[in-house]
Amino acid sequence: MIQKMTIATSLAPGKEIDIQREAVSSWKKIGFTVISVNCEEEITILKPHFPTIEFVRVFKDARKQYGKPYVYFDDIMTVLLKQDCKVCGIVNSDIQLVKAELYSLLLKEAVGSLIYGSRMDVEKLTSTRGEVVQEGFDYFFFDKSVIATYPPSAFCLGLPCWDYWAILAPLFSGIPVKKVMTPHAYHIKHKVNWNNEISNQLFHYLLLRHVRPLSIEASSPYYILKFIERYSKKLTLYDENYDKETRQKLVSQIKEVIIKGEIQGRIIDKLLFFRTM
Repeated sequence: MIQKMTIATSLAPGKEIDIQREAVSSWKKIGFTVISVNCEEEITILKPHFPTIEFVRVFKDARKQYGKPYVYFDDIMTVLLKQDCKVCGIVNSDIQLVKAELYSLLLKEAVGSLIYGSRMDVEKLTSTRGEVVQEGFDYFFFDKSVIATYPPSAFCLGLPCWDYWAILAPLFSGIPVKKVMTPHAYHIKHKVNWNNEISNQLFHYLLLRHVRPLSIEASSPYYILKFIERYSKKLTLYDENYDKETRQKLVSQIKEVIIKGEIQGRIIDKLLFFRTM
């Protein structure tokens, strides 16, 4: 019997329904169970278009702060914690997964770990040519035990920085993080829905509440991306020995430190992570 794996997403009524329907269909075709986490109003709109998946209602969202009922990352994790599966995931609702090999890779590599990857932007989903987006990440799969590594936060799906957070918290807890290098997550290009002001606000007032740069160099999204890349093991959907030598070298040395005698944190390179609200 094949082990069950659940993908959680947050479908959006404002996006192209057909594109999201194709994305969900691609996940189910590979073998994933799919749930969507939304507010009550959105579920009412979305349910007729997605009759084969389960919707989970949340009773709070970020509409007062950001104008839309974005779902909190913490609430997604709470929902996944209740799922009957060892490995679960979060995927953006307009990402189509096209490689069936992904399922078997996750069964092997996600145990005790977090796996993530970037999307490939294409003009249409039937195209196999496009550009891999290097500035962000669109899917995450992880052992359910990894959920315990996340302290409370205010990140939201659909807004910037939650994808960095999804990787950083497990990494600083000593959980292996692994990046899938094979392009297999397709996304139709569209206009970015947020502005630089919101992005900068989320980076400085949410992410840097937990991850404190210890130098000017480390206080930028560029450094965070390079940091994540440096400490990620590299995976491919085809060759299990891909970059084996590099993987063996990527064993992070995590130091326990005491800040002002009160806060216990962990330092890697020029970043300090500490558990706080």
